Amino acid sequence: MEEQNLKTIYFVRHSIRDTSMQEDAGASLTEEGLDLAEKLKIYFIGKDIKEIYTSPYLRTVQTITPAANLLSIIPVEDNQLREREIGAWIDNFSEYASKQWADFSYKLDNGESLEEVQNRMYEAFKGINSKSEGNYILSGHGTSLALLFNQLTNGEFGYDEWKEMQQPHVFKLVYNVGKDAVEFFESVEFQN
Repeated sequence: MEEQNLKTIYFVRHSIRDTSMQEDAGASLTEEGLDLAEKLKIYFIGKDIKEIYTSPYLRTVQTITPAANLLSIIPVEDNQLREREIGAWIDNFSEYASKQWADFSYKLDNGESLEEVQNRMYEAFKGINSKSEGNYILSGHGTSLALLFNQLTNGEFGYDEWKEMQQPHVFKLVYNVGKDAVEFFESVEFQN
């Protein structure tokens, strides 16, 4: 395995969302979430990050902005990295999520199934990965990232791992460009 064929991708799940805001795209981080995003930026020092891609949703942009500023990189917003469209506000989110993870085709009217989100995220990942010039950060959402991880790990990352995701959370993936394959994937601990 040659070193120049490897690329490291750091996936960042957004920090703590203000759940009092039901409008998904405009929901911001809480004060604690903003503080954690500030602390998160230190993790990326010395990681040779060349690019940052983010969902356009406010909370993902707010999460990655401190790191982007520190690294002097302007994040690229990509609508394909958005969170799953549910279709309507869900009061019992745990029950809804459980149904979706049990049946990847399940969805509400005007919503997306997990299968649709997984396909969208994988296409976005392939596109970003093919044009990126080196190590990069991809800032996104719990469900959409978990579905991408599910595909990249051949199902090893599933419902239980999704439930364990923190806000924020960093995952490190080493990708072999020559083999078009994942070499290494892990959850990363960072001090908050």
